[in-house]
Amino acid sequence: MSQVKVLLAMTGLDPNNKRIRLLARSLKETGGVEVYYSGMYKSLEENALEAVRLQADLVGLSIYTGLHLTVFPEMRQALDAAGGKHIELFGEGLIPAQDARALMDQGTVSAIFASTVPINTIVEWIKSRPTS
Repeated sequence: MSQVKVLLAMTGLDPNNKRIRLLARSLKETGGVEVYYSGMYKSLEENALEAVRLQADLVGLSIYTGLHLTVFPEMRQALDAAGGKHIELFGEGLIPAQDARALMDQGTVSAIFASTVPINTIVEWIKSRPTS
């Protein structure tokens, strides 16, 4: 069985990267997942192209700017345009529950994790995803 490949990303000028870096480190420590962290200040298109190049199964975006209702649909479009329609998108950050539900109901994301959700909950969710 192959490992789940996940690209963890920030976008725009959001400087709050502590949790996404903690998630990356936790995934590396638990094993069973190939994890890539794209760094800060990348465009959605750059992250989408990188996810396709890496043949990622998942892209995780960390958003603390309040722009989640714009960023997630735009990231989904960027992934689709880059040839990554099969790549699941998930997020974490300061995202109100009603917005998270709307994004999931639209099919934009597979999951949204509030900033209060323990990192190990996100790790277990990622490890449970199918690989391509």
